[in-house]
Amino acid sequence: MKRSELLFTFLQIPIDLAMVLLSYFLAYKTRTYFTFIPVIYVEPLPGYFRFVLMTLPIWFVVFLFNDLYSIKDRYSKFSEFGKVIVSVSAAVAIVMAWIFLSRTLFFSRLIIIYVWFIAIIMVMLARLVMHFIQGFLFRWDIGVHRVIVVGGNSSSKALISEIEKKRSLGYKLVKVIDADAIPKLEDIFARHKVDELIVANTHLSQGEISQILEFCRANQIGFKMTPDLFLVRSSHVDVQMLAGVPIMEFKRTPLDGWGRIIKRLVDLVCSTILIILTSPLMLISAIFVKITSKGPILYVQKRVGIEKNFQFYKFRTMKTEFSLGKDYGGQKAQEMFKKLSKRNEADGPIFKLKDDPRLTLIGKILRKTSLDELPQFFNVLKGDMSLIGPRPPIPEEVEQYTNWQKRRLGVKPGITGLWQVSGRSELSFDEWVRLDAYYIENWSLWLDFQIFLKTIWVVIRGRGAY
Repeated sequence: MKRSELLFTFLQIPIDLAMVLLSYFLAYKTRTYFTFIPVIYVEPLPGYFRFVLMTLPIWFVVFLFNDLYSIKDRYSKFSEFGKVIVSVSAAVAIVMAWIFLSRTLFFSRLIIIYVWFIAIIMVMLARLVMHFIQGFLFRWDIGVHRVIVVGGNSSSKALISEIEKKRSLGYKLVKVIDADAIPKLEDIFARHKVDELIVANTHLSQGEISQILEFCRANQIGFKMTPDLFLVRSSHVDVQMLAGVPIMEFKRTPLDGWGRIIKRLVDLVCSTILIILTSPLMLISAIFVKITSKGPILYVQKRVGIEKNFQFYKFRTMKTEFSLGKDYGGQKAQEMFKKLSKRNEADGPIFKLKDDPRLTLIGKILRKTSLDELPQFFNVLKGDMSLIGPRPPIPEEVEQYTNWQKRRLGVKPGITGLWQVSGRSELSFDEWVRLDAYYIENWSLWLDFQIFLKTIWVVIRGRGAY
């Protein structure tokens, strides 16, 4: 761990507490200045701050238990923002419970609501300033982790590109090596000052990985690696002793049992709210689809769900004669699709074409902005889909799946998921499945919340849909 990381992590504690104090002060001023709800009695500021100082340990403990002082998550801003919201909300709830249960005479409970809103902004703003300062120092190679990447496949290319483009990650790429260079690690590290080695080639043998790991341990070098498909498959296992013999049991997804019920309740509430909020956009989109090309407004297609196939809704983005399906372009559309399949830019059973000639002008805009997917909120409301999950495939794709690839069909499909927000469109289909498998085996409401926030950012940046 770099000294600068320790310093910034240590400084984050007093800065967070200072932002909480500032939030209490601003909330006090807001409540006493805007008196649309009359205040009978105003607590003097000294007495108010005595109470505030008593609550600070609560904030610190809540922030600590929510991993806001964890080194590993310091650069994941969406994750951090979500944790700030959760932490501030939890701290405010505890303070309110304390006031109620202890029957503390507090002059205005509304002020706590102001604290909640202001604290989220102030704490996150201070953290963004800290990240900016760290990023500035990274440009001068202060506090960066110098890394060597063992590459050789698409995962390593994506990782290398990310390290080179985003200096804010705190990494500096020293060298990229392949499997042939593993026996020469001593010579390589003698010539280069390195803090970490990242194995991004998932095709290395266990012997090669063990050799690298032992070398890193012997030389006090950090070791990281991307897991292969088997490691992802076996990432959730229980080991129990039976008659003195260790027995491994593969865990099922957390979406079994209560997880499935909770996720469905969240989908019901959120899809209803989103349908109401986006109804003006859906109306405008529908009008533009109708007046700019002949044919139906919606494109309805059969997709594979968790237990049965279902009718998948989206705004029609292609010319009707080129839209697949007997109710649309029929044989003509099928022939056009076979012709374009020769230009497929994706591997495996999926089809991807960046400049698709079948799209209408408004269709290109709808796809770029992801507005074509808004009708899928009704799929979520019906229960065919979830807001977050693996993208639903068509039956013809599933017929080409291997047994491993069928793993992604184990949960309800979603509008957006890990692959859509990964920013790595060059991934192979197996690596896409690996992300879906990770989601299935590691699901939580917190993970869904992070994906939801990242999806908003992807849409705002205009990166569009697959």
